[in-house]
Amino acid sequence: MIGIDTNMLLRLWLNDEPAQNRRIDALLAEHGSTPGSLLVTDVVLVEAVWTLKSAFSQGKSAQLIAVRSLLKETAFAFEDREAVLAAAMLFEAGSCGFSDCLIVAKHARQGCDFTATLERGMRKLPAVKLI
Repeated sequence: MIGIDTNMLLRLWLNDEPAQNRRIDALLAEHGSTPGSLLVTDVVLVEAVWTLKSAFSQGKSAQLIAVRSLLKETAFAFEDREAVLAAAMLFEAGSCGFSDCLIVAKHARQGCDFTATLERGMRKLPAVKLI
């Protein structure tokens, strides 16, 4: 298994640096045919989605396409694929950022009764209590 960092994901999604993209293509050609061979951790995923929004002015639709593109490829592994899927659905349906949605999804998958927060925007997510 090979860990993928934030910059790798961004280059993969944006395809904006030809020299770097050729190196990524070579890595994918060598390792991408094995299911679960490329690990995308929660931190990397959240940072990459946030960067799409903040640095590249990508809207929610583009962010969802990016996340779902990874979920479609069997080569990519996640800390918790089901939580990423759930977070994508929460993100699509609501007004919170992807990171908040992933936090709530991970808490639910860990059996938490609810997610406690001080952030008013999260109160519309399921099993969230504004404290």
